[in-house]
Amino acid sequence: MNENPYYVPGIPEDDTLDHIVIAEGLGGLVKCIAINTTKSAAELCRIHETSSAASAALGRFITGSLLISESMKRPTDKQTTILKCQGPLKGITCVADFGFKVRAYPIENNIPTEYYRPGKINVSAAVGEGTLTVIRDLGLKEPYVGSTQLISGEIAEDFTYYLAKSEQTPSIVSLGVLIENGEVTHSGGLMIQLLPGAGDNEIDYLEARAKDFPEISFLLSEGFTPAKILDLFMGDPDLKYLSGSPVSFECTCSKYRMSEGLIALGKKELTELASDEKGIDTQCHFCNKSYHFTTEDIKELIRNC
Repeated sequence: MNENPYYVPGIPEDDTLDHIVIAEGLGGLVKCIAINTTKSAAELCRIHETSSAASAALGRFITGSLLISESMKRPTDKQTTILKCQGPLKGITCVADFGFKVRAYPIENNIPTEYYRPGKINVSAAVGEGTLTVIRDLGLKEPYVGSTQLISGEIAEDFTYYLAKSEQTPSIVSLGVLIENGEVTHSGGLMIQLLPGAGDNEIDYLEARAKDFPEISFLLSEGFTPAKILDLFMGDPDLKYLSGSPVSFECTCSKYRMSEGLIALGKKELTELASDEKGIDTQCHFCNKSYHFTTEDIKELIRNC
């Protein structure tokens, strides 16, 4: 039996690696989730060569997306979150697969960075006005689609508003990304949700706990794991850890998947592409990997149309 009070079944043996922890508190009336996305965010920002403002937005967005994806139950389930905005970032697309595997890309990667104060990036200035859309493909006849306007551009507040308005789930969402010398050093988040049966007492308690709660990125930099962050936030001696899981950046692209996209263009456009004796190169938006198709490759695709 593991005697570590912060041990959660399913988390990596090395608890400094990216992972998510799900718990319940206040006698089962509150769902509590915390996540460390540091390595995933850092890898995505490295791939996309993002400026500090874009890195902060991208890290927050993948973290929020993963937090709200925790209800996926089947290996084929998938969630796509889309941020469309009028700020210099223009937007972000993030896909979370079952098992907390994530991939994402910003529309604009190199944007100006404004600060509220030294070390505190003004993400709202990068995002501006826009919409947040969530598409969940859960194996039903039609995917679930929900969308709300952004209310701040700070992303955490925007996820909170989306959950309340589109999914009728009162929630507290806190997201944080710490950037030092242009590199993501810590990234993570917290989500607290009321469950059926919760009332004014639970709401008052959680609002009091949330007031002046330290920033998630600061806690991660101080060595707090997701389990410890939940314990600190809830202050509930009967907090019950339910499950944990590794979190990782993973792209599912392949030459075969790229060829399916080319086939969708149709014979006419493919025939035009086949006229270039050098062939064509395609690139995955999520991981920037390139795939080359020779003239013969394209002719084969035409035969399969």
